[in-house]
Amino acid sequence: MKETNHLKTELEKTKIAYQEAIENSRWKAGFLARIAHEIRSPLSSLISLHQLIINDLCESEQEEKEFINSAYQYARNLMAIIDQLVEVSKLEAGRLTLEIENVHLKELLEDVVKVMNLQAENRNLKLVLVMDEKENMVVKTDRLRLTNVLFLLLETVIAYCETGEISVTASRDEGGVEIVIVFPPQNFPLCEDIDLLTTPIEELRDFNKRLPQLSPGMRFLLADCILSLLGGRFSLKSSKVNQQETIGYSLFLPSAATV
Repeated sequence: MKETNHLKTELEKTKIAYQEAIENSRWKAGFLARIAHEIRSPLSSLISLHQLIINDLCESEQEEKEFINSAYQYARNLMAIIDQLVEVSKLEAGRLTLEIENVHLKELLEDVVKVMNLQAENRNLKLVLVMDEKENMVVKTDRLRLTNVLFLLLETVIAYCETGEISVTASRDEGGVEIVIVFPPQNFPLCEDIDLLTTPIEELRDFNKRLPQLSPGMRFLLADCILSLLGGRFSLKSSKVNQQETIGYSLFLPSAATV
């Protein structure tokens, strides 16, 4: 009887491990597909620009120099994107080590909001931190990676919001702390129309102004991946504040403590 129960337990564990392996495989396939999209579009633009130069289609030597300089800056930005993707890939594969430490959350969030405040003001947006002054929350996390996730998400919100207030709040949750970034929906892209085949001609025409950057979808994916590695989780949620529709990023971090 004991052996039968033991076999049933082992079989159940095997089923769970099999399902986890399938989900992990699907996630990696989706991650690779998204990376291919993120890199293919700017590479196509970069190649097209070089074709103009190689085929002597520039109107003057000055224009050719401008195109070469633009291509250089474009390539540097693209390399920065690739570096971000490679770092997350190495973290996920265990080839980079997370520096887990006790982090005072209020201090970290104040630093992040201070850095991003000028960018928000330039877009006529108000960025505020809402926290109880008496609360002194401490989380066990990688300070640098968590800061980078917050920068990624706030940059996306600021880029797409036109007016209104963006608030960053933190509160205790069961087993940890929840950070919520709330903002008005406006033109915010919850989904993307991805075209993997068409070279964006508009991007070529406006090459100097439109350097490559991570799409909102990729930023969500990276945030989710990094928070999972930190033992937390990431999600989107909608709500109403003063009869106004809002969208929020929810970042859960484990092991909060009071000091």
